[in-house]
Amino acid sequence: MERLRILALEPYYGGSHRAVLDGLIARIDADFDLLTLPARKWKWRMRGAAITMAEEARRMHSAGTRWNLVFASTFVNLAEFLGLAGGAVAGIPGIVYFHENQLVYPNRHTAEWDFQFPLTNITSALAANACLFNSEWTMRTFLAEIPGFLAQFPDHVPTGVAERIGAKSRVLHPPFDPAPFDAHAPSRGSRPRIVWPHRWEHDKNPDVFFDAVSRLAAEGLDFEVAVAGQTFEEKPAVFEQAEALLGERLVHLGEPKGRDAYCELLACSDIAVSTTVNEFFGLAMVEASYAGCFPLVPDRLAYPEIYPHECRYSDDESLVARLRSLVVERPEPGTARQLAEKYTFDRLIPAYEAEFRAVASGEAVQD
Repeated sequence: MERLRILALEPYYGGSHRAVLDGLIARIDADFDLLTLPARKWKWRMRGAAITMAEEARRMHSAGTRWNLVFASTFVNLAEFLGLAGGAVAGIPGIVYFHENQLVYPNRHTAEWDFQFPLTNITSALAANACLFNSEWTMRTFLAEIPGFLAQFPDHVPTGVAERIGAKSRVLHPPFDPAPFDAHAPSRGSRPRIVWPHRWEHDKNPDVFFDAVSRLAAEGLDFEVAVAGQTFEEKPAVFEQAEALLGERLVHLGEPKGRDAYCELLACSDIAVSTTVNEFFGLAMVEASYAGCFPLVPDRLAYPEIYPHECRYSDDESLVARLRSLVVERPEPGTARQLAEKYTFDRLIPAYEAEFRAVASGEAVQD
């Protein structure tokens, strides 16, 4: 087969979306043309990215560029893009990659316009030749929620949509680059360190984390806390109260200055904690596990697919109890590293290459 030329569309070019896409482009034996927009205002990206990207695709096509495949994230409406790009992408098969699905996204403020975002996911999936999901949970919940969502149509309710999408769907986990973590061997201080490496937003449920570590501090346990992750202009109030809650136990608060600093922070930590109510895979926890931390995650969302029972807690009280035991009996560095090794680029690139070639040639990839 001829060498593939792939048009990649990522309207939210930041965080894990960027890390995964850049890694695929660097390692897959194909030529890529990458259309991106900055990682901000995600709702506007979903609403309008197709217009901007279709215009650029038409320009590139007029200049002589031709593609074998379109690879899009769910932050672009693939159906709108294909329609607006017209002849520039006519007959070219498309893959949509689900880093998340809006049908189970936890809205804090529900409004009528929120229906637009899950509907964008559905129309993109219908327009694609193949749908790839970052976890079984993402795929299962998306397909399960489609009939109930569509039943809200006032009339002309579509039927068989979940079945049509399910027939062309499969799970392909997002890979990560282990090299930056390999450059930092686990280095433990005099007392156990608990790290919380997540976006500073409400859906990551930081209040539960701070409540748990504050309770342990009140018991007099000797440990320290590092709070990392991407920050935004608006953030939950608990972050402003962190120093008052934890005092000298708080050894880091804020987004690390670069990838190397982030890897070093994880290498110096013992226990990585997630308290999120919204996670479709969780690369941060996988990376922390690879870096040497013991992962402690809620028994929900995609986590049961990735982590064994001893790494999961059932409720807030269970979180406190598990943290207490891990602080008292400090885990050995690297005890969960093998959980993460299966998600490196080296392990997953062959599956991505096979999928891209199969869809470009009109074939189906068999599990």
